[in-house]
Amino acid sequence: IRGYRIEPGEVQAVLVGADGVDRAVVIAREDRPGDTRLVGYITGTADPVSVRQHAAKLLPHYMIPAAVVVIDELPLTVNGKLDVRALPAPEYSDAERY
Repeated sequence: IRGYRIEPGEVQAVLVGADGVDRAVVIAREDRPGDTRLVGYITGTADPVSVRQHAAKLLPHYMIPAAVVVIDELPLTVNGKLDVRALPAPEYSDAERY
């Protein structure tokens, strides 16, 4: 993304380490053509802003998710894998600056 190699598993591990996060997944989304962004999806009671702040302390700036979305549970396919298409589109708070 933007010339950086990013391992979503590393970002996911940091998100899970935040207080109140039960499960997390990080994906690269291209909601606008040519504009790929990292998005974190979490379950639990954590505040998305505090989760991004936690990630900012531990990760380089290019690995911090552009948005963190709280969902009730991670959607799974019938095979038990993450259903990426069922994840909701995030609302970016700083879309122009990002």
